[in-house]
Parts: sequence; structure tokens; C-alpha cells
Amino acid sequence: MIVRSIEGGYDKNFSYIIGCEKSRKGAIIDAAIGAETLIKSANEANLEIQYLIITHSHHDHYAWAEALLKKLRDLTLITYGDTIMNIGEKEHIDVEDGEEIYLGSIPLTFYHTPGHFPDSICVVADGAVFTGDTLFIGRPGRTRSPKSDVEALYHSINDKLLTLPDDTKIYPGHNYGEEPVSTIGEQKATNEFLQAESPGEFAKLMEEYERQKEAVT
Repeated sequence: MIVRSIEGGYDKNFSYIIGCEKSRKGAIIDAAIGAETLIKSANEANLEIQYLIITHSHHDHYAWAEALLKKLRDLTLITYGDTIMNIGEKEHIDVEDGEEIYLGSIPLTFYHTPGHFPDSICVVADGAVFTGDTLFIGRPGRTRSPKSDVEALYHSINDKLLTLPDDTKIYPGHNYGEEPVSTIGEQKATNEFLQAESPGEFAKLMEEYERQKEAVT
């Protein structure tokens, strides 16, 4: 699988371009970067972009979605839920938890992973998982917004992401870690949040982290 990461957006956001080497079909994961930049990168990789996947409906992750849908008329938007279904003119795909859609010969499996935000999804493809704001390198996504749910985030991470093979590469929605990419196994071993043995222990770690962040800001 082809993977290109582009950093920019509002706060070290990542947009990803992924593609099938055989069919040259491609997808963009999160429209955080300018449409022209994403299209240029896809063209450089000789990919025909088929899908635009939004990991959740925080604006920094779909800021350029409408522009992409206007420039790429055959593009199909994929989301969980209908929060941003009103952008663009084409019918969109509202995926279900566990649903599989093919990108050329590559199966994309979509997991509903609420916690950071109710409509969060992660995308598993060819030994990689694109985690949006559910899991960064070194810590989970924050749970301070009114629609966040720290217990749901614990279960999303432990019941879904940590069941993936240890060598699964993690591609997060922001470049917040010491490295831009890690693996499930590395994060199990080094990420203290993932070592919490109960939702309560996880919530205490998150509460302390949020207090520290607020003290700094």
C-alpha cells in the first residue's frame, strides 16, 4: 500500500494519501491540508483519488473537504454519521462499525471509536491503522469537549485498537509524538495510558493529563 503523509492544517494535523499499487486507486484521509496540495501529492503518486475519508467532524479534519469535492467530481465522501453530509453535491457513504470497503485490491475496515468525539472512526488497511484523534503517538485524544466520553475512549482503544496485531503501524491525526508513526506493540509497551487496567484508572490518567495541559495554557 502507498502511504503519503502531509503535515499542516491548524495544529500539526496530518492528511494522508493512501493507494493501491495495482489499481492506482487512492483515498485521502482527513482534509486538513489545502486541496491543491493534496491533489498535487496524489498526482505525483500517480493515484486516482476515489474516496475522501473524514475521521471525525472536528473542523480541522474536514476544513478542505468541500473544496476537494468540488475539484474532484468523482470523489466520494466517507464518514460515520451525517454530521457533515451536507457538503458537496454527491451522495456520501455513511459507514457502519466494522464495515469493509475496497480501495482497488485493498480492504479498508472502518471501526467506530467514540470517546474523543461521538463520530470518530479509525481505518485499518494493509497492516496500518489511521487513528484520527482517537490515539496519538504517546497518548490518546483529549476528552475535554462537551461531547467527549473518557470511558468510551478507553473501550474504543482497548476493545478495538489494541486487538490489532502488534506490528500494525499507527498513523495519527496530529503530529504530537516524538515520532510521527509508531506501532500497536510499541504503544502497548511505552504509552502509560494504554497500560491502564480499568476505565477508572484510565480516567484518572486522563484527568491528570488535562490538568497539566490547562495549567500550561
